[in-house]
Amino acid sequence: MTLKQFVKPLFTAVALAILATPGIAMAQVKKVVLVHGMNMDGGAWSSVYKRLVSDGYQVVVAQMPMTSIGDDIAAVRRAITMANGPVVLVGHSYGGMVISQAGTSPDVKALVYVAAFQPEIGESLAKLNSSTPAKLPADSLQVLKDGFYTVKPEAWIADVANGVSKDEAQYTANFQTPVNSAIFGYTAEAAAWHDKPVWSAIATEDRTISPELQRMMSKRSKAETLEIQGGHLLQISNSREVTALIEKAANAVD
Repeated sequence: MTLKQFVKPLFTAVALAILATPGIAMAQVKKVVLVHGMNMDGGAWSSVYKRLVSDGYQVVVAQMPMTSIGDDIAAVRRAITMANGPVVLVGHSYGGMVISQAGTSPDVKALVYVAAFQPEIGESLAKLNSSTPAKLPADSLQVLKDGFYTVKPEAWIADVANGVSKDEAQYTANFQTPVNSAIFGYTAEAAAWHDKPVWSAIATEDRTISPELQRMMSKRSKAETLEIQGGHLLQISNSREVTALIEKAANAVD
């Protein structure tokens, strides 16, 4: 027997053994779509984006207009199409409502919720918020004449951006994108987490979406959860942990 005749069958046997070994994942999703929350834009994902790209992932950052829930779902569906293949779909805050709708796409292989809403069909943001109120005061919103709103800067800094640096808190308070307040009344028409594997990062110091609500929704969706000591903007304050959770999801599916 020649060396070539010996090595080739041996290599094949080893490869097959590895494929059959439990716990060794040979396939993984290498594409990620990131979806921001209310009053923000895709720039909020900057640190997570850089970490994912450095680790070899192709990342598409969705940009939602927040003019209506329909417009936002459409924007995320376009981002999934742009990724051109199987993706892990990640949503922060309100982005969780959107990925629960857009995540029904067959290209979405896993959902990751980051301090995010995970609505059941028929639930709205208003209903979920009122079921377990957070610490963000009710008078924190500044509603404009056209029905769009922003969060008052002082409330944003204290209750949305708690846990990030002072400069970052001030910056995020001032770069807010106005949101159509009608979005709060939209009732979910899909709950993609029923049919897709789910991971969830719970912000234990969140003052915008109560940690108790995040835990309830994560338990309901059977999510693999990670509790992170931080405020609502985990993707900024705890980008390393959030990135690791996304990559864990990517390595668990194919």
